[in-house]
Amino acid sequence: MQPKTTRATQIAFAITLVALVTLLVVRIVPTRGFFATVDWHVLLLLGSFMLLADGLKSAGFVEWIAAAIARRARGSTGLYFLALTSAFVLAMLITNDAALFAVIPFTIALARRAPLNLRRLVIYEIMAVNLGSALTPWGNPQNLFIYRHYHLIPAAFFRTSVPVAIIGFAVLAILVVTSLARSSDKAPVRSLATVVTAPVSWSKSTILLCLFVLLVLSVLRVVPGLVSASLLVVYMGAVERRGFKRLDWYLLGTFFLLFPTMTGLGGALTRAFGGEISNPFSAYGIGIGLSQVISNVPAAMLLSHATAAWRSLFYGVNIGGLGTIVASFANLIGLSLYLNGTQHDRGVAFIGEALGWNVLALVVLGGVFVLFVG
Repeated sequence: MQPKTTRATQIAFAITLVALVTLLVVRIVPTRGFFATVDWHVLLLLGSFMLLADGLKSAGFVEWIAAAIARRARGSTGLYFLALTSAFVLAMLITNDAALFAVIPFTIALARRAPLNLRRLVIYEIMAVNLGSALTPWGNPQNLFIYRHYHLIPAAFFRTSVPVAIIGFAVLAILVVTSLARSSDKAPVRSLATVVTAPVSWSKSTILLCLFVLLVLSVLRVVPGLVSASLLVVYMGAVERRGFKRLDWYLLGTFFLLFPTMTGLGGALTRAFGGEISNPFSAYGIGIGLSQVISNVPAAMLLSHATAAWRSLFYGVNIGGLGTIVASFANLIGLSLYLNGTQHDRGVAFIGEALGWNVLALVVLGGVFVLFVG
């Protein structure tokens, strides 16, 4: 089961809280109108998707999908592609963080049955959830925020997000072929046919998938968010109360604190630039750069107060999730899950290798998407 929280999100919450208190003391964030800066609808939907993902995992549905995909592998190379595809697709459906909680523990279990380069595969899976989640408005927190903040319509959003998903997956495929497939075992991975998973509750899964559709319609402003979220809370309260205990409240609390923090800093940033950042290339570059230092969710919230160039911001913070270990919350969560599941590896070694592959992908994708900015 998904743990209630991870050390990474506890640290993120503590840092954000200290930053907010500091900004309140120096009056960059005013106390008046403090709660008015919070987009409660975004928080409601974000928490709902987190709760829903936990429910689907508890029902055995997510693990069943991962096992079904793994059993189709013809060899290690096929398994690499299928593992990345499952991470990529799950992220666009149930959010990037939730996808990691499903995919990484399952990948670690598979590595005990098949000759896999586990560390590198997990690194690529983390990259896959960052890129796959870029496709949908609910795939990651920065997308949900951008979609709401700029009052976007689905057509405009997907015209912008589809290139990231397609080109991003192509880059991942090239990495697999060039750096994993060459050294992989070509023999069939017969042992994967015996992978045993927990029984699936199809009745629970069906209900939760219907609630997932309602939540998606809420993101698209077809169904009121309060309605879909309330139905989910009632169902989980009646059937799976432990889901509320497993919910990562530190992560949700971090997003709450980020609203007033980034609103105050956004105003200071606008004043520092002498006005709005109108140049789309500047917004794009700053989005990538800030993501490397403060993570892409805070970067999106901060820059949203300083630029109207939402496409540039979207590309900057989604591609900017690649790079340093702090560029995305998913990177930190993935590191935590990997180290918790593998006692023999060292965090320094993982971070070093992850940095190399992430920077390579960031340079390639960052260069390509300069052509899309403007």
